[in-house]
Amino acid sequence: MTADRTGGTGAHSAAPDDPEQIRQEIERTREQLGETVEALVAKTDVRARAKERAGQLSQALKEKTAQAKEQTTARAEQARGQLAGKTAGARSAAEPAQRAAQQVTQQVRQRASAVGAPRLGLAAAAVAGAAVVGIVLVRWRRRR
Repeated sequence: MTADRTGGTGAHSAAPDDPEQIRQEIERTREQLGETVEALVAKTDVRARAKERAGQLSQALKEKTAQAKEQTTARAEQARGQLAGKTAGARSAAEPAQRAAQQVTQQVRQRASAVGAPRLGLAAAAVAGAAVVGIVLVRWRRRR
């Protein structure tokens, strides 16, 4: 291999002789060097990197919070719907039992009034009789 003017044995077998080509090569080298310097400065700027990372984490946290809120709202709505369905089902299932209880209550009242009327009259007569006997006894004792 032959050495070029820069002293290396790279891809260029000979240095460009045209001044315009040399200027273009210098310009490309400057651009590459500028990009390299910017990359090194960015890596060494710890404060800026930390601030950027904090911003990224903050944004990710906001997104996760919004997602969790949406999921919670959806689950709450689903639970409300299920509860409403079960409540309606329980009410409709309880209606026949309520009607049966009302019928039984009505029947008991009817039977109690039918059976209890003579008994109530007899009980009232017994109470009235006892009251009369009590009054008579009290007056009889006072006279003595």
